Amino acid sequence: MHVKCAQRPTIQSQGDEEELIQHFTHWHPLKLVPPNNHLEVGCAICNKLCFVNASDTSAYGCQDCNFYVHHSCMIDIPRQINHFFHRSCPLVLLTKKPYQCEGCDEASSGLAFCCGKCKFQLDVKCALLPTVESKDAEKIQHPAHKHPLALHESKEFGTEVRCRACGEHCLLDPCFGCSKISCTFFLHRKCVVELQPEIHHPFHSLHPLTLLRDLSYQCKVCYEDVLGLAYCCVQCKFQLDVKCTLFPTIESKDADKILHCAHKHPLALCDSKELGDEVRCRACAKSCFAPFFGCTECNFFLHRSCAVKVQEKEIHHPFHPLHALTLSSPLPLPHHKTFQCSSCLGLDDWFLLRYRCAKCDFELHIDCSKPKVTIPDFKYERHIHYLSYFDNTLAPVECNICHEHAQTGFFRCVACAFNIHIYCIRSTPKTIKHQRHLHPLTVTKSPFQYEMISSEHANCSNDEFYCDVCEKRRYKFESVYYCPECKFIAEVRCVISELLPSLTISEEQTTEKGTVGSGNEGSSAVEETIGNLNDQIAKSKQERKALKKEVEKHREILKGLEEELEQKNWEVRKLKTDCFLYKYRLSLDMKGHENPTKASADLP
Repeated sequence: MHVKCAQRPTIQSQGDEEELIQHFTHWHPLKLVPPNNHLEVGCAICNKLCFVNASDTSAYGCQDCNFYVHHSCMIDIPRQINHFFHRSCPLVLLTKKPYQCEGCDEASSGLAFCCGKCKFQLDVKCALLPTVESKDAEKIQHPAHKHPLALHESKEFGTEVRCRACGEHCLLDPCFGCSKISCTFFLHRKCVVELQPEIHHPFHSLHPLTLLRDLSYQCKVCYEDVLGLAYCCVQCKFQLDVKCTLFPTIESKDADKILHCAHKHPLALCDSKELGDEVRCRACAKSCFAPFFGCTECNFFLHRSCAVKVQEKEIHHPFHPLHALTLSSPLPLPHHKTFQCSSCLGLDDWFLLRYRCAKCDFELHIDCSKPKVTIPDFKYERHIHYLSYFDNTLAPVECNICHEHAQTGFFRCVACAFNIHIYCIRSTPKTIKHQRHLHPLTVTKSPFQYEMISSEHANCSNDEFYCDVCEKRRYKFESVYYCPECKFIAEVRCVISELLPSLTISEEQTTEKGTVGSGNEGSSAVEETIGNLNDQIAKSKQERKALKKEVEKHREILKGLEEELEQKNWEVRKLKTDCFLYKYRLSLDMKGHENPTKASADLP
């Protein structure tokens, strides 16, 4: 800029009326034009005439470019805006050559709000239209439709006009509609307010959902195929149709009908007196006695408390990092009546709600999907992931170190099926002191001979084995901390407070010494592992390719042998047929010789 141009005054307030100013709406200086002139020109911002009568406010203009703007419009117009039609970048006010507005599809020229990076352009009229938050506006810009929407009275339409949000007729309430006949897009006034550009919904609490239009998708809740508006999480590919979004949820107070992410139909408030005592909750499997929500058509019922507990349709869980887990509850199948939770390893009814990955056949109980912050995860030096502590599982697993059973008080990586006893970790003390016993306790294999009813019952699960600390039944094939003098037995999980400090100290020491290493060294180890795995994948692919060629080769040989076999079968059938025909001919010849002999014997 020239110094004189940069030093020209700019519009600061309504009272400023300098003779010559510089404004960002135009590249030339703008000169003050008094209201008592006879010019008939339109304002470049609001498109209204600058001078209708002598009482009008003053305007500024560039006579060379025939560019004029109201003094008041220059003050009100922003230089940069953020618009819901183009959320990725801000829009800057520029003077453009002929262009097409992305809001109204009309050709225009002059001022426009533009994104130079994305070539997105909105004319001033569309960019500054009132939005959802504006009250009593008769024309608005809404993210649900690209064109401006004007307010109409319900009596203007017939019964065929429906709201694109709720699907109801536009007969009772005023609605906003697109003035273009080809669009036939209408929204109730109340739906205009409820359809926000971005929402946070309990069905997908990980990220906000953005309103998008003109999509073809399947709703993740009602599973209906939809063409039109949708609330989407682009990151997770989660789509929710508008109808499901507007329906009351369990968070709505005093609602007698709700939509829940666990079922595709609305759930109505029910009473156990109407349905009997056989009704079971799909979340906890307990009988439903208090008022609860249900779909009688599908025999699907939920306690109110369980409906509050389960509100996410999809989750991302560290136990299965490859894919998202979806809330599902298929009907019981005659050949598959139970499922096994991949976390607690317990078997449960097939009809119960759980989070599931269908690709990997991975299942999680609702309770097992919730974080349980009891003991922090542990980084074992011989495994790439952090290990989670399990106080107890409902079925034993095999320890990857000693290859013995583990069921109580051990660490697991569920994603990799890696398990390790706490006492199999090198830093864990094998002898400890516990406040509940006078003598030291040492890791010892179980069961003990004196606990057996008889030696022939050693592998029988009917014997009762108890821990002397918690006085509860224990898993007999798992090592315990034991005092041989007093025959005092303590499960690992009951002495965990004595073992954890050694794990923490070990981790700190190894980090300081560099065996676990710093973040860079850890990353290098991970990268090295990934490189090794990629090499193994490449090698396996080559071997697979060679095997495929071998299989194709043998298929060709097999095909030739099958053709040869078919030829031999045909030859055998032909020879059998010829043999049969010759036998038949022989039998006829034999009968011919017998008949003449018999005839000569009958002559007198």
